[in-house]
Amino acid sequence: MPIYEYEHDKEIGETCDKVFEVFQKMSDDALTKCPVCGKPVHKILSRFAGGADKLAPSRLKELGFTKLVKRDKGVYEKE
Repeated sequence: MPIYEYEHDKEIGETCDKVFEVFQKMSDDALTKCPVCGKPVHKILSRFAGGADKLAPSRLKELGFTKLVKRDKGVYEKE
């Protein structure tokens, strides 16, 4: 389940932070009220961890692989 971030619209409850995180299914509706204090909230865009492709061509040599490319007349050469 992804983690979504919500921010209080105007005022916050005494026990709440301005921004909080909630585990929700992607099919669940966005929250309109804080689950703790009941004040209005809205979903905000947040950063995500987008990792690099571990088998990208630029990393093949680091991982010990050899990339061969087909050249003229079916001859393969190391790249």
